[in-house]
Amino acid sequence: MDAKTQKYDRQLRLWGSGGQQALESAHILLINASAVGCEILKNLVLPGIGQFTVVDQGTVTQSDIGSNFFLDADSLGKSRAERAAELLGELNEDVSGHWVAKDILSLLTENPSFLSQFSMVIASDITRQTAEKVSSLCWTNLNAIPFVWVKTVGLLGTARVILPEHVIVETHPDNVADIRIDSPFPELSNYAKSFDFNTQDTLEFGHIPYVAILLKYMDEWKQEHDGKIPGTYAEKNQLKANIRSGMRSGDDENFDEAINSVLRSCQPTVVPNAIKAIFSDPKCETLTAESSSFWILARAVRDFVNDHGKSGGLLPLSGTIPDMKAQTDSYVTLQSIYKTKAKKDVQEVSNLVYIILESLGLAPGSIASEEIETFCKYSAFLKVIRYRSLEEEYTLPKTKQIASWLSEEDSAFAQYVLLRASDSFFDDHGRYPGEGNDWEEDVDHLHANVATLLQSWGIDTEVISKDQTHEICRFGKGAIHNIASFMGGVASQEVIKLITHQYIPMDNTFIFDGARSVTAVFAV
Repeated sequence: MDAKTQKYDRQLRLWGSGGQQALESAHILLINASAVGCEILKNLVLPGIGQFTVVDQGTVTQSDIGSNFFLDADSLGKSRAERAAELLGELNEDVSGHWVAKDILSLLTENPSFLSQFSMVIASDITRQTAEKVSSLCWTNLNAIPFVWVKTVGLLGTARVILPEHVIVETHPDNVADIRIDSPFPELSNYAKSFDFNTQDTLEFGHIPYVAILLKYMDEWKQEHDGKIPGTYAEKNQLKANIRSGMRSGDDENFDEAINSVLRSCQPTVVPNAIKAIFSDPKCETLTAESSSFWILARAVRDFVNDHGKSGGLLPLSGTIPDMKAQTDSYVTLQSIYKTKAKKDVQEVSNLVYIILESLGLAPGSIASEEIETFCKYSAFLKVIRYRSLEEEYTLPKTKQIASWLSEEDSAFAQYVLLRASDSFFDDHGRYPGEGNDWEEDVDHLHANVATLLQSWGIDTEVISKDQTHEICRFGKGAIHNIASFMGGVASQEVIKLITHQYIPMDNTFIFDGARSVTAVFAV
């Protein structure tokens, strides 16, 4: 085990070498070295992102030192961007840190393509107007850049993911095993028939793999029911009873495993509706030389399914089987049968990929064989998320859904409304609620902003009480480190999902109410 593998051993178990490579190739931009911004970056520096840049025109104040764990007393009066980059960079010598002591809007005016160098943009403590500008540039960039906007206000925290489209192959489902009891391929059927269920050898009988047991009894059932598998609950129970009748003693664990797998095995092996939706997506239908590898592979797998339509039209086999009670040699043989079939399917898909690449004028090696293999393995669990832009959120609100969210008792969506109203308060006053000399004077003004927002959605203004508005003003936009730390953990986790294209990130707005320890996600 080399030094890097030892260093990152735990996380490699989560996202593998491919995910780690994606992290190490990433260049993250952090706009504003606030408490929550530094917490997010800390959680990305430690697992080894390639490099980061901090953009912040501010200098370190006493308030910063009080709320931000990564700024010390020696930082007072110095560039916040510089000190944050220096101190965060000390956490991992493999990571390169940079800083720019300028306002992000000034930078974008000087260099409109400034954001293009980054693989991810994270912003904290910015106004709505700045967020809209940055979000728009990330959204319309030639290679759309994921933008994560995070803010904390007192005991509240929110994070918003903004990106036109995010595709995931390695969604990490709980179980990728695909044993196909209902539609076995010839090699699997022959394997099941190789076992002697009449053997007098107790050890041999007790170690017949449960897959072979299921195949035997499923085949008998299909012969008696016009080739159909059990469909109703009663029929499935009958199949269980048939299997149970073959047991010789209560200690036949392999038969118990077969019985416990009946319900799952009686689910017809078909292409899931979510995958059919991907196959019929316009991006899968119409490929170009600019199409991502995801859509090229999706098209190849769709063609694979269509080519095998007469024999079932199934997805490529994953090649993964569960653990089971069996003798080593029979288990290894079974494992080999599934892997061999999976490799055969991968080869067929690979041939289709090469045909597609050639038709698009792309080199045959444009998509690595490892990527094709991974895509085939997880082809039943692919995921495409299309987020709403900030512009859509603000100009095309989901009024019916919002009304439903707010109708729920103690809904966390009320905090979203309050934070949105706080942005409107800033537009009116040039500061956030509670930042003035007398925060109580801001309560009525903020409540008016809340009412205006609710009325624009056609929602009764009484759903947000003045007590809730009072709390926002009392916070005075103050940053509390434990809230920043929690939100930093949440946001960095989503960032890692986006960078590695593994696991399923949230869609699209996360709310944390620290006063009640309540979290919620809303697709606003």
